[in-house]
Amino acid sequence: MKAYMKREDFSLIVKDLYKNIHQVHTIFSNEIIEIINKYPPEDKFGSQTFIAMPLYEAIFGYQITCLIGFASREGLINIMDNLELKELLLTKISNETGFNKNSIKTYDVLFLNCKGNIECLNNEFFDLICKICLIDKNSTRAPSIRKILENKTTVLAIETQKNTALAFGVNDLANQLDKVLNDYRIV
Repeated sequence: MKAYMKREDFSLIVKDLYKNIHQVHTIFSNEIIEIINKYPPEDKFGSQTFIAMPLYEAIFGYQITCLIGFASREGLINIMDNLELKELLLTKISNETGFNKNSIKTYDVLFLNCKGNIECLNNEFFDLICKICLIDKNSTRAPSIRKILENKTTVLAIETQKNTALAFGVNDLANQLDKVLNDYRIV
């Protein structure tokens, strides 16, 4: 029988989760914006600029999906407590960043449809980035941006899982994920 985190510890976990995933979120967001800004104008629709807020909210939605699924799968939290932990974390993100909690939830639901399948997650994320950033996903350069984003979203998922393990105090699991992450970056 696994020892689940107690509800009375959720506030501390949420604080650690937010701190850890926010750091990764910032790095990942900046990398995505840099990639998008290098994308040629002829491969974009309409305006040459996009509003970053939906992008940031989408990334948080992706991270929420990754961390709740991971925490459940690894037995870090009782499945009956998922919604409470998710709600606390969404409130923390919204309060700290000013991002729309309901928008983040909407993106989380979109990614939940993948049921943890990384290929599906990568496809959903690519389609979403194209929509948010006004990129023609059928352009000749789309396959190259898809490949870059697939790598980045996989790394983001592993980083988010590692940070979840750390927040729950499961250092052995975090170390295992760090090794996977290092192996993944070498490839």
